[in-house]
Order: sequence, then structure tokens, then C-alpha cells
Amino acid sequence: MKISKENFYKFINNYTEDEQFYRYLYEVEQKSSSELANFINQLDLEIIKKNQLYVPSLHTKWFDHLKEDQLVDDICILKHNRYTPAFIHEHDFYEIIYVYQGSCKNTIEDVNELICVEGDVCIIPPKTKHSIAVFDSSIILNIIIKSSTFHMTFFDLFTHQNVISQFFSHVLYSNTENNYLLFRTDQDKRIKSLIEDIYIEAIHKQKYYQNFLKSHLLTFWGLLLRHHEANIQSFLNVNDKQLKVMGILIYIQDHFQTLTLQEAADYFGFSPSHFSKMVKESTGQSFIQIIKGIKLDKACELLKETNLTITSICDLIGYNNSEHFTRTFKTTFNITPGEYRKMYRLDSLNQTSGKSSF
Repeated sequence: MKISKENFYKFINNYTEDEQFYRYLYEVEQKSSSELANFINQLDLEIIKKNQLYVPSLHTKWFDHLKEDQLVDDICILKHNRYTPAFIHEHDFYEIIYVYQGSCKNTIEDVNELICVEGDVCIIPPKTKHSIAVFDSSIILNIIIKSSTFHMTFFDLFTHQNVISQFFSHVLYSNTENNYLLFRTDQDKRIKSLIEDIYIEAIHKQKYYQNFLKSHLLTFWGLLLRHHEANIQSFLNVNDKQLKVMGILIYIQDHFQTLTLQEAADYFGFSPSHFSKMVKESTGQSFIQIIKGIKLDKACELLKETNLTITSICDLIGYNNSEHFTRTFKTTFNITPGEYRKMYRLDSLNQTSGKSSF
């Protein structure tokens, strides 16, 4: 059967043989232990093994750790089998859980139970133990991505280091264990359509399909971050009044020139000490480090792209003293702002003339 956008829903909603098996197993489990025992005794163990079906009473553990070298493609997508007994597992790759229809319960580290509803996108980094429970007609799609491909596509959106990219790096790369990112997209139709395109491309495997999948994935990240980055939930901030970390970081980035810890804490309704702790846990950096990073990043941009004086740049980025700025810049980059500007201009000139600066 050739899958298209027109027949996609019918295709994805059909129960596979494995799903029919799991649904019957689930229904028997709900009746009585004796009926379940009779059903188990009648199973053909060779078929169970061949189809890699999970029956809790027959398996003490089930694919508890999945390795990246087991993946054939950089990107693949599959439907989570409905009624599959939930089992805790972890993997060396990234997994995106997308709720195409209905809802599911996603349990992280036996601690956080996330009820994901239609349109939700949950990113599970490597080394995070989790399980998915779907015991109705809901449709959950899993996109599996090798770590190198995830980093290449996701972080390609950030043209330079900033507080937003640092947050994602901390959550998804530096601090992957026991974490996740949950985007509530409110049934965004553009994202749903793109997920269908990814599934169709992955199923048909036509020429250059992996290239197309990477292109789709870039678009997927773009839509997700453009329209939904201000409403992200993660393990690091879930217990703080559903604190919207991205909203805080965007606010800091928009007011970095003069913003103080006290002002930021007051704005979001927290004490300075608690606010400072939350920022550190969410980004891996202190409030002061974040402000300093934003200022220096902006300074580098202005040194490269304008002829403004050092004093003018200090005024624009919020440094009251040019000597203090120069010392901070040199301590961070081992070069003065003036030397940085000359080095960049020389490198640009050599590239224009086709010569190397080395």
C-alpha cells in the first residue's frame, strides 16, 4: 500500500498484527488471572520470539538499553504499538515522542509522570530511563535520531552562542541524564503535517530519503522553536510553578544591558536566591555568567560588523567603564577588543582576496 497524505490517517489508525496481539493480551489481563494464565500457556513461544513481542510474565526485562549502533539510519520513525505493556528502558540516541492522536502517559525515571496530549512533542535525550503507556486508540509516533544527527540539525539553528542555545545544550547535551523537553504545541497543524511527511518519506525510502528527512527535521525544529519555545517544560523546572524557563531567558536576553538579579527575580515573583538557583539548574550558568556572556557576545558582533568606538560599544551593551570591559574581554578571549577587531578584519580581507591568514 502506497502511503500518501490523503490516506495517511487511515493507514496509521489501522491496527497491526502486533497491536492486535497486545490489545487481546491487555483485555485478557483485565478479566482474571486464570484466563491470563491459560492464554499464556497457549502461546507459541517461537512466534513470540520471532516477532519480538513483549509478554511481562515471560520476560524478566525487555530491551532495557538500546544502543545507537543498532540503528540502520540516522533518522527513522515508527508508530508506538498500542496496548504494549509499558517497560522502562533507556537508549544511546535521541527519541522524539509525538502525540498524533489522543494521549499517552510518559514516565521519566519512575518519578515524573507526563500526560502528553494531542500535539505534544517530548524530546528524550540519551541515558534517560522512561516508559510509554498507551492503552486505547491513541496514536503515538516515535522519531529516533542518532546523536550526531540531532546535534547537527538542532544546533544548526543557532548561528552563534547565546543564552537560548546554552539552555538547550545544558538540557539536551551536558545534562542529559534524567531529563526531557516537552513542547505543548496545542495541536499545531503545520507540525502535524510535517510529521506525516517525515513518516511517509521514511516508509517509502526513495532515493536520497535520508537527505530529505534531515531537511524535514530542520524545518520541524524551526517551527517548534519559532512558535512554541516560550512554553517548554523540562525535568529541571517542572516543580517550580511550571516555570517557563524560555520566557525567563528571553526576558534576560531582551534586558541584559541594565538588568539586575533583584529586578529579574521581582519580575517573575521569586526571591533572588531561589531565582538564582533555578537559573543555574536550568542553564548550568549563574545569572551573572549569563549576563556577562550576552554582553560579550554582543560586543563581538559589534566589533566585527561596525566601526563604533569601544566607548560606544560599552554604552550599547551596558558596561559603564571601558577599562573594566577591556579587562573582562581580554580575560575571556586572551585578546583585547581592538586586537579582536583587527584580527577579524584581516581574516575577512584574506578570505576576500583568496589568501589564507595562516
